Amino acid sequence: MAVKKNKRREAARQSLREEILAASRAIIAEEGFDALTMRRLAERIGYSPATLYLHFKNRDEIAQAVGRIGYADLYRALSAAVADAAATPAQRTRSLAHAYVRFGLENPQTYALIFMEDPAYIKAVFQSPQGQSSQAVAEEKDPATAAYEILIGNAAGLIATGLIPFSVESPARPATPTEIAESFWASLHGIVSLKLTCPGFPSAPAELLTDLYLETLLRGPSSGVSSTKVGKRAK
Repeated sequence: MAVKKNKRREAARQSLREEILAASRAIIAEEGFDALTMRRLAERIGYSPATLYLHFKNRDEIAQAVGRIGYADLYRALSAAVADAAATPAQRTRSLAHAYVRFGLENPQTYALIFMEDPAYIKAVFQSPQGQSSQAVAEEKDPATAAYEILIGNAAGLIATGLIPFSVESPARPATPTEIAESFWASLHGIVSLKLTCPGFPSAPAELLTDLYLETLLRGPSSGVSSTKVGKRAK
């Protein structure tokens, strides 16, 4: 009897925790991170602020948990973009780039939280989530690292096929998959962040900017960009 009671209590606790996180995500998505306060959150779910503190010690801890969910969403989007085993490395790169930019523009508040807010939140999502056992942590890679590894794996595929034989430093050496992945990430983040923070600039559509960047990455700046390629996803 005591075991069943404890299981019910734990299930209720987990259910409320998930409700808190869902409401937090909704507030952030609708009004931005600054609108998320413990009092506002308590009003949203119909509990007292004191109840929230039984599950999260402060707003920052909630933001960290929400950030982890945001990275998980990004990981799923990137995974889907490279799921086609028959696609060439170039096709996967194009799909991956557009999936990243689309995620950022369709989830602006979540993207801002995980990439453009306090760096402590980003660091926190690499840590064990509250209440998760050490065994679960060992078995489940954090979603931020998993998403990052998709970019590195894609860069390794490009190198293996000779699509981007970039050289760096002096004396020259081949760029590593990690270096190429981080350059790829930084370029796409630049497109997303400019679109989110500077609505009047750049004026070109995000998809066009992404295609132009991909042409430079995959074909080189002097290759000549066909008008039939830019403005739609080249295959």
